[in-house]
Parts: sequence; structure tokens; C-alpha cells
Amino acid sequence: MNTSFYEADAFTGSRGDHLVTIRSDYRWEKGDEVWVESPRGRVKLRITWVNLTVHANGEVERELLGLKL
Repeated sequence: MNTSFYEADAFTGSRGDHLVTIRSDYRWEKGDEVWVESPRGRVKLRITWVNLTVHANGEVERELLGLKL
């Protein structure tokens, strides 16, 4: 499924800059740590929020927010 990584704002937790989108069936969970390589460089994130969206056609999208470590 399409999985988009976003940097979370450190104070509000709201969705910030989009880092990268990948195809992955891995079951991401809050607290997972991951290195993301984006056009802005390499950054380590701790996942703080996982949001799944199921569309009417059955396609599933996932958004992950992570705090930069």
C-alpha cells in the first residue's frame, strides 16, 4: 500500500513537511523508528501517528507522522 511519511511538528504534533512516499505492507506502529532518505537529506523519525484511509474502490493509503530525532 502507498505509505507517506510526514515530519510532525514538535509542539503541536500536526502534519508538517512531506518527506517521501513508498509502497510497503509493513505494519507500522506508534513508536517505530525509521531512517528516511528524501530529497532534503537523511532523517531519523520516531512514528507518532498512523492514519489509514480506505477508499470506495478498496484502495488503502497510509500516512505516518514522525518526530525528527
